[in-house]
Amino acid sequence: MARGHMIYRSAYQPVLLILLSALQLAHMQSAPRFTRTPTDQIGVQGGVASFVCQATGDPQPKITWSRKGKKVTNQRFEVIEFEDGSGSALRVQPLRTPRDEAIYECVASNEIGEITASTRLSVLREDQLPAGFPSIDMGPQLKVVERSRTATMLCAASGTPDPEITWFKDFLPIDTHTHGRIKQLRSGGTPIRGALQIDQSEETDQGKYECVATNSEGTRYSTPANLYVRELRDVRRIPPRFSVPPMDYEIMPGGSVNITCQAVGVPMPYVKWMLGAEDLTPEDDMPIGRNVLELTNVRQSANYTCVAMSTLGVIETVAQITVKALPNPPGSPVVMERSATSITLMWDSGNPHPVSYYIIQYRPSSSTDPFKEIDAIATTRYSVGGLSPYSHYHFRVVAVNSIGRGAPSPTVDARTAEQAPSSPPRRVRGRMLSGSTAMVQWEEPEEANGQVVGYRVYYTSDSSLSVSQWEKEMVRGANFLNIRDLTPNKTYYIRVLAFTAVGDGPLSSDLHIIAKTGVPSQPTELKAEVKSETSILLSWIPPAHSGTDAITGYELIYRLGDQPEQKITFDPSSSYLLKNLKPFSTYVFQLAARSKHGLGAFTSEITVQTPQTQSIPPPQDVTCTSPSSTSLLLSWASPPTDENGIVTGYSIRYVAVERDKDPVQKISDIPSNCFRYRIEGLKKGTLYSVTIAAHTDNGQGPESLPILVRTEEDVPSAPPRGVDVVVLNATSARVSWKPPVAERQHGKIRGFQVTYARRTAGERTVSPRIREHLLRDPQQPQNDSIEHEVILTDLWPNTEYSVTVAAFTSKGDGARSKPIVIRTKPSLPGMPLLTVVSSEDSTALLKWQPPPTGLSPVLGYRLSYGQADPSSDTFMVQELDAEERSYTVSSLSAGVLYVFRLAARTVWGYGSSAQVTLLIPNVVQTTTDGMITDPMTTEGQTMSVQENVPILANLTAESINSSSAILRWERPKNYDGIQGYRVWFAVTYSNGTDIAMESDVSETTVVLHGLRANTEYVARVCMLSKQGPGPYSLPISIKTQPAEEVFAVNFKVKAAMKSSVLLTWESRTTSNKAQSLIISYGDGESVEVDGRLGQKLVTKLKPQSLYNFLLTSKSDSTGGLQHRTDAMTAPNLMTRKPQLLDKTSSQSIAILQLPTVQGQANVRGFYILVVPLKRQRAGNFQNMWSDPDEMNLDELLREINGTGRSVRLRRQAEAKPYITAHFQNLPAEFKLGDGHVYGAFMNRPLVNGQEYVCFVLAILELGQNTVYSTSPFSDAVLFSDVEPQPIVDEEEGLLWVVGPVLAVIFIISIVILILLFKSKPDRKRAELEGRKCSFPSSGKAMSSQHPSDPVELRRINFPTAGMTSHPPVSVSELPAHIERMKANDSLRFSQEYESIDPGQQFSWEHSNLEINKPKNRYANVIAYDHTRVALTNTDGVAGGDYINANFIDGYRRQGAYIATQGPMPDTFSDFWRMVWEQHTANVIMITKLEEKSRMPSYFFSKNKCDQYWPSRGTETYGLMQVSLLDTVELATYCVRTFALFKSGSGEKREVRQFQFTAWPDQGVPEHPTPFLAFLRRVKACNPPDAGPIVVHCSAGVGRTGCFIVIDAMLERVKQEKTLDIYGHVTLMRSQRNYMVQTEEQYVFIYEALLEAVSCGNTEVPARNLYAYIQRLSQTEPPEHISGMEQEFKRLANAKAHNSRFVSASLPCNKFKNRLVNIMPYESTRVCLQPIRGVEGSDYVNGSFIDGYRQQRAYIATQGPLAETVEDFWRMLWEHNSTIVVMLTKLREMGREKCHQYWPSDRSARYQYFVVDPMAEYNMPQYILREFKVTDARDGQSRTVRQFQFTDWPEQGVPKSGEGFIDFIGQVHKTKEQFGQDGPITVHCSAGVGRTGVFITLSIVLERMRYEGVVDIFQTVKMLRTQRPAMVQTEEQYQFCYRAGLEYLGSFDHYAT
Repeated sequence: MARGHMIYRSAYQPVLLILLSALQLAHMQSAPRFTRTPTDQIGVQGGVASFVCQATGDPQPKITWSRKGKKVTNQRFEVIEFEDGSGSALRVQPLRTPRDEAIYECVASNEIGEITASTRLSVLREDQLPAGFPSIDMGPQLKVVERSRTATMLCAASGTPDPEITWFKDFLPIDTHTHGRIKQLRSGGTPIRGALQIDQSEETDQGKYECVATNSEGTRYSTPANLYVRELRDVRRIPPRFSVPPMDYEIMPGGSVNITCQAVGVPMPYVKWMLGAEDLTPEDDMPIGRNVLELTNVRQSANYTCVAMSTLGVIETVAQITVKALPNPPGSPVVMERSATSITLMWDSGNPHPVSYYIIQYRPSSSTDPFKEIDAIATTRYSVGGLSPYSHYHFRVVAVNSIGRGAPSPTVDARTAEQAPSSPPRRVRGRMLSGSTAMVQWEEPEEANGQVVGYRVYYTSDSSLSVSQWEKEMVRGANFLNIRDLTPNKTYYIRVLAFTAVGDGPLSSDLHIIAKTGVPSQPTELKAEVKSETSILLSWIPPAHSGTDAITGYELIYRLGDQPEQKITFDPSSSYLLKNLKPFSTYVFQLAARSKHGLGAFTSEITVQTPQTQSIPPPQDVTCTSPSSTSLLLSWASPPTDENGIVTGYSIRYVAVERDKDPVQKISDIPSNCFRYRIEGLKKGTLYSVTIAAHTDNGQGPESLPILVRTEEDVPSAPPRGVDVVVLNATSARVSWKPPVAERQHGKIRGFQVTYARRTAGERTVSPRIREHLLRDPQQPQNDSIEHEVILTDLWPNTEYSVTVAAFTSKGDGARSKPIVIRTKPSLPGMPLLTVVSSEDSTALLKWQPPPTGLSPVLGYRLSYGQADPSSDTFMVQELDAEERSYTVSSLSAGVLYVFRLAARTVWGYGSSAQVTLLIPNVVQTTTDGMITDPMTTEGQTMSVQENVPILANLTAESINSSSAILRWERPKNYDGIQGYRVWFAVTYSNGTDIAMESDVSETTVVLHGLRANTEYVARVCMLSKQGPGPYSLPISIKTQPAEEVFAVNFKVKAAMKSSVLLTWESRTTSNKAQSLIISYGDGESVEVDGRLGQKLVTKLKPQSLYNFLLTSKSDSTGGLQHRTDAMTAPNLMTRKPQLLDKTSSQSIAILQLPTVQGQANVRGFYILVVPLKRQRAGNFQNMWSDPDEMNLDELLREINGTGRSVRLRRQAEAKPYITAHFQNLPAEFKLGDGHVYGAFMNRPLVNGQEYVCFVLAILELGQNTVYSTSPFSDAVLFSDVEPQPIVDEEEGLLWVVGPVLAVIFIISIVILILLFKSKPDRKRAELEGRKCSFPSSGKAMSSQHPSDPVELRRINFPTAGMTSHPPVSVSELPAHIERMKANDSLRFSQEYESIDPGQQFSWEHSNLEINKPKNRYANVIAYDHTRVALTNTDGVAGGDYINANFIDGYRRQGAYIATQGPMPDTFSDFWRMVWEQHTANVIMITKLEEKSRMPSYFFSKNKCDQYWPSRGTETYGLMQVSLLDTVELATYCVRTFALFKSGSGEKREVRQFQFTAWPDQGVPEHPTPFLAFLRRVKACNPPDAGPIVVHCSAGVGRTGCFIVIDAMLERVKQEKTLDIYGHVTLMRSQRNYMVQTEEQYVFIYEALLEAVSCGNTEVPARNLYAYIQRLSQTEPPEHISGMEQEFKRLANAKAHNSRFVSASLPCNKFKNRLVNIMPYESTRVCLQPIRGVEGSDYVNGSFIDGYRQQRAYIATQGPLAETVEDFWRMLWEHNSTIVVMLTKLREMGREKCHQYWPSDRSARYQYFVVDPMAEYNMPQYILREFKVTDARDGQSRTVRQFQFTDWPEQGVPKSGEGFIDFIGQVHKTKEQFGQDGPITVHCSAGVGRTGVFITLSIVLERMRYEGVVDIFQTVKMLRTQRPAMVQTEEQYQFCYRAGLEYLGSFDHYAT
């Protein structure tokens, strides 16, 4: 038993183990379960967001992320997985709003199941952040830590509430709970200071850390910081060494210095300072490692020792402190030479060290004043000049060195030499001692200049003799002389001089003496002192007389200028005040004394001028005008200056009169020769008070009388305030506003413009209408608090309107207010035309006509009636159907007055009620009693109607003209009580403002006058009797004629379809000439038609949209008569076409499934229309219409409207569309051609051999117009037993005769051409063959039924959702399409780019082979297997056929391009082999060899491509030998020509490489213009029979893709006028991955193509330039402007945004711009070296401009202002510009065009630079100036040459371009001979007009010489991308063409 039991267990044990394992496995497997789910986040734009998702399960779930249901694939989305596979983190960086805002889902799935967790991401802009949003105050920083050490990463954040801080490492969250070594430090339990501490750091801790601050307001991430963990170093013992040894210093005496000494070692040493043996550092206070010795007030030099000591040794070093010394005093100076005014000194230096210079100090010996100094003396000998003769002076010398001045030398005394006296003797006086003897006395001269030796006295009685002829006597040792033997009674003239040993001094003034005893001598020292402008005080010394000779009085003689003398006598005195003189006048005085013996001699004449008066009169003839809105021109004449002095200047004062707060402004320092002044910068339209005053030396005179003058008005610069729009009803709204603020009205407000326009789908759909509100008294000041309003009354119901308001002055309308969008109320129906008639049985019969309702049909009526008694409030209400037109009210009370009210109802509600009152008679009357309401008033008018008066009959009406109509009626028979008639008439459809009119007449005919033109009126007439008026007749309508003779009438909508409208009119023209009419509709769209046709089908409209059509005559489109009509297009009810289910060939019946009707609409009926297709001559059928709405359904419409069955059944001579059935309700199926009648229409049998299509037409009830909605065409239906044959009609009979004859002639012509062709030389034949081959076979001739374009084939064979939703775009729609794509921050561009997906998976096995991986420049850029370029593997080596390159299809050409990576050294030979094997002629390179790449904090150079060609000569690459033949370097690209040879082959091939060098290192080119020019050059040089164009950048996908797409699309535009950018990029990505790598490149493709199609190709061969200019000079209809004008206008299409003028717009730089609208772009502006502390010092208004062969070849700048001259010279120096071209005069047309920025005669300094004029050459057409410019900072010099062109006229352009061309050549020739590498600086006034012409012609002429082509347009356009407005006027633009043509005339090969 035991054994058997054991056997049993052995046998079943494996089975049990398997079962147990299965059970255990089933038990272990589990569905996914989230352990961490993502949470909602609010991020900031440009920041980061991370979502973390983790899950567990068995097997481990896989985590995927999706956005909006799609897997995230964008480059900004990165998924980082946890190492343990438990989940991942989705990181979005940088965040963008609103495109990143979405719901993101984390999906965890395994074999058991799938779970999803979602989270929301919100992104805010910085300006949207709430106040409490987290902020990172301190982020982590880079840190290096040794392994096993502790590392701490700091982080601090703030926010409200306090944010929670978490940490991420390598973009994954750090769980501090599971890492014992890692913990987060907290402060006070709050993670405000959330530092991360890592204990026992390991290598795995190394990584990138970032802290995250989160609170309820949002989340913010810090900048990542790296933590590096390095190996722990072994502890070593290192002796001390100086890591920072102390430095030697040289200081000033008394100066201070800090000496630092730093030492290191293990252990760290102690450091101390010593001075000799003295310790300067205390032993107990020695620092470790570093010691700083502070020395103050150092007077002596010394050596200081630094000592570093540790247990391993002691080291020391010495620092030398040198105190600089002052120089010693020089030796005592020695007098070497002396003269009367100078002394020469010499001295010994007395200093062993160099002396910088000496100072001589001197002063007079007798003076105590400070010494005078002469400095900067470089020698020890110097002559001191300017001294006084014969004077003693003290001298001493001081030495100066770099430290300062030393002590002075000993003082030496010296005296100057003698000199003749420099002044005459003083106080010369005399008197008579007797009748013949006179005594003369004097005093020593004031400036004797030496020892006076003696005096000489000269005297004579004849003053006419010269002094040398006078008598003279010498006096020595005395100061007087007695002159004897004088002749009595004669007057003598005496003069005295002093003399020294050197010479004579000057003579004294005349002394007059009369030789007579007792007569007084001459008064002496007569002086005149001006006391005022009218008085002078004379003073003198009286003669010394006494006793009997005493003075008894004085006699004064004086005169004014040349006027007669006047004499005054007065009593003895020593002074006299002369009054009442004239101001500002010159007087001459003489004085004599009188005694009793007579009058003495007069003094010599003295001259004195009275001062000018303090008050000068104001200027005269003052006038003031306003030449502009911001300036006043003041003119005046000089005030009279006879007595008032000389005018030295003027000053002007002005103030705004109407503005109390404005201060008075004053303009001073106006020159005295200026009599006109322009006051600038005034406020517009403002009244100013202006005065002017003259100035003299005494100050300002009185002001002139104030002149009140107002500046010219301007348009208001501010919109009206407080604009408000209130909707009143369905058709009107009230607009109210207040005027703009007073200071921005700029004049008298004349009125306001209210502009309003309808809007559909948020956009304006029609031209705006303008309503003007004129002010009654605009001359009165406009009170800005008054509110204005207008009522808009012509609005459409239930329609959005945009309303703006603008004020206007006499200069025009100003700024408009912000648009206010309103929606009018729904249109309520009008009042029905109600008639109430009483009958015999107390009943009332009500009849009415429906009111006008617009587009909303009447849905019913509401009738209310009751007694008119005010005390009765019981009214009966009855709802009536819309179809009812009458109603009978019974059981009314007799003798009671009733009120009846009737209102119509639409979907918008009830309209106004028509009211009629009716008196129910007590007695039955023979006549009918009725009352009719006025349909234009709200309440019916009640009349007392005589019931026995008959109603008038046979009332007729007729319009006479536009303002009058005639009414006629018949006189009632058998009624004799007629007193007259009453006529009532009113506008039929009134808005409530029209008043009904009544008139009593006596005749049965009346003419109504004063009616409105083209207006419908309603009229009624009643008869007047003795008893009163009778009942009114039934109303009659009449419409007046238009106001003038019209070109057409009855313009209306005959039918409206969903995408078309049929318009009809009646032409009034009587001639047979074409009548051109214009139909305008939509948003500026129009179509021209011949008015005689009477109808037009307008197509391509939008379904269910309201359109306004305007019919005008082309001959008088402005101000003429206009016809308007409106139409609502039909809704798109049937989107599906009729489907063919089956057909019976025997009976020719087709069974159709009809489309279903979508939406709700009031359909009146359905019609099935059949369209027989027209057979072509080739036998096939063609549908002439792509959509039924394009058909002219006029004939079919007549059938629908019931022209008779006989018409419908008549047999037509030719196949035309016809109606085959009519249904009230559309069936699901229909048998086409069964022969039955459906709704009175015969369903005709279908004809064999005829092809048909059909569609369904629905007639809708939508207002007054007939509205149709159609389905699409069905598929074609054909019943045929035989092959279709070509049609031969009657007109083709002649072909059987003419055809053979033409065939024979054609064959003969072919033979002749062949013979001529074979007789041509081989060269000509080769040219013809070359031209023939230049057209690809897959061109336009290929049938459209078989697409040959690879893009179209892909759309057919591999349709994707993206391809379907992004169809091709027509060229005409491209601008609007791009604008839509750019809206909302280019959101559509982003969506479109991200949706590009080929929809297929492709293999790249060859790229993945290990042997080929080194050949790939980038690991992720590979070559798909199915399109890769396979090389010929001649050696059979593995991978020998591989190169990272793919064939890319072009437009209608497969494999037109090869996209490849930038070659590497290992692939050079493969690259050239590929070029050889593919027969490539052109290689396109769109990268530089190295480019700057950007990291977060710096740039670095990165290798983009290796140089795979020889720099010179020949190089061999494997089997290929490449020789460089030629290199042409241009500004934006380089062309290299190579010769290729292959080993073993004797063939030589020429290959060109085009390298585009203007693609920026980051992003895309700012403008596509240079790239398009490069592409045109490539296309022109590519032979037609060449192989694929090889294109590469670095990876061969981004820029390469841009080139290919743009090139292919330009070819497509030529053939199809459409673009398919989306399709072509999709195609390229199916052939090579990542093609068009970024969204920015994708947008650049659109912008480049937009510029290409809008500008066209304007490149012209030079020999064709004359014909091209002739063509541009011709005018073209319809605008009748020349092609030249159109071409120039295209240049102005591109406007620069203000954001491109960054630096130029700064407040500190605005004043540096000569014109506010001419500023440099930020990307091309010339930058100066900034000056520390000076804001804007790096700015100058100049732009770099590329030349033809060189980038930045020119600087285009404005003419310098006075404030920018220094910046101009800095610019020339810093950018090495030595050639300056000046194209303006300093002043032109009376205005400054340029400030003179150069010196004329002598050198001048401009900041750092000294400019010295060297030479000036006056040439016939220009002036050449040469300047030497020296940098004062370092002494460097350069020569700058300025060419000023003087032949440019002040207005216009030069008559001939020859001189200007020669000037351009001379400038560039000088540049080549003398110029350095810098640019040529060109300026005029603004730096754009003439400057643009100079640079344009420089480029154009050089290109003409090298390439033989001309492209003025693209050249100017290129310049305008670098500086705005280059070539400023059309006249300058034409001059460029003329000059180019004149230049061509100088070359024989072009002239012929």
